[in-house]
Amino acid sequence: MTTVDTTRSIAKTASHFFSGTALSRISGMMRDIVMAFIFGTHPATATFFAAYRLAHLMRRLFGEGALQSAFIPQFETLRAEDPLRACLFFRDVKIFLLAGLSILITLIMCVLWIFSLTANANRDTLDIIWLTLLLMPSLLFICLYGINASLLQCAKSYFTPSVSPVFFNLTWIIGVLLLKHLSPEQAMPLLTGFILIACVAQWAVTLPQTISFLRKNHMISFWKGVRCRSSDLKLLGKPLLLGIVGVAATQVNNALDPLFARFSDPSGPAYLWYAIRLQQLPLALFGIALSGALLPPLTRACKDQDNQRFNHFLTYALQKSFIFMLPLSIVLLFFGNTFINLIYQHGNFTASSSLGTTHCLWGYTLGLIPMTFVLILAPALYALNDYRNPARASLYAVGINISLNALFVFGFQLGAPSVALATSFSAFFQSLFLYRALKAHNPNLSFTKKNYV
Repeated sequence: MTTVDTTRSIAKTASHFFSGTALSRISGMMRDIVMAFIFGTHPATATFFAAYRLAHLMRRLFGEGALQSAFIPQFETLRAEDPLRACLFFRDVKIFLLAGLSILITLIMCVLWIFSLTANANRDTLDIIWLTLLLMPSLLFICLYGINASLLQCAKSYFTPSVSPVFFNLTWIIGVLLLKHLSPEQAMPLLTGFILIACVAQWAVTLPQTISFLRKNHMISFWKGVRCRSSDLKLLGKPLLLGIVGVAATQVNNALDPLFARFSDPSGPAYLWYAIRLQQLPLALFGIALSGALLPPLTRACKDQDNQRFNHFLTYALQKSFIFMLPLSIVLLFFGNTFINLIYQHGNFTASSSLGTTHCLWGYTLGLIPMTFVLILAPALYALNDYRNPARASLYAVGINISLNALFVFGFQLGAPSVALATSFSAFFQSLFLYRALKAHNPNLSFTKKNYV
């Protein structure tokens, strides 16, 4: 018997996300505190953070973003017809991902290696390229974790995928502690090895439940009858391509932001890193928890052509997220400096580092509510099989973000905090665009209407 989705079940699911994500974020905060205490905002540390973002640029494409958004609706549709067929679809997607990413990562590493040997670039650029090259293999395992997490969400197992990053963070912390006797320049290349181990650990934690779910649905052999050209896999092509366009645009922002910040201040990428980690704490605990719990029920409501239930779920998520995020935004704006001083300002994290990070936090906090809305509105459009509008919204947001970064950093010379501010401005536009796109699909949708149960 199938359990009927309700706002109460979504809240319960979100609470499972919340509990696992809370543990992950607490361990992530511990990781950042240890990192800040030992290596501070040294330019070599900032270089590592910039390289980490570049190396994991495709994480949201083939791990937790575009692929997940395309996979879940397709998997739910197939499972309604035949659970075994859905599991075979998951298997084919995972093998295709494993083969494709292995080839792509190898090619990128070769290009980076050749460029580092032949290019006439400055030392800072070469350091970023070299660290990016060392970090690239970790991308494979973080993406394999992402597809496992998608399957477990469809299986209504939310705690394991949300708590898996704890093992990633603990491995990172162990690496930093073992390397604390070294200078940042010496430690950062060695830390990349611990990042690889951390990504493997995060993926491995999801394996037992993934295997158990497949066996319960009578898939005995993982490798038998692999169908990389199956019709089900082909159906993933268009939504995945449009999803990649949208997420790729966002990832371009993530890659360019630290480069803009680095131009304005050698420690700028580190300021952004520590600031966004604090700003993303409420975003992950509430926004990601709600969006992760929301996509499967929205997909099922669309499949049943139940517009009223769809609107109930979406309105509920928007209202709850606004109620949570508004007071949290106010708290971060007024007490952000106090939090940063208490959390980070120890060891090699100086008062100057604290001030630079606080200014970046203020810039990011202004966009906390619209960033949360984006996390909810985009999956709603995916559930409607509308991948085009989220892609367009992301592309427009990238154009706005890059233009504002260029104006703020090169024109007005406002420094690293202006990079965070540009991100918030682009999030306001993106959330408004997505909401208007949803209204076009369903004019009865209302943010203020209390019609959920």
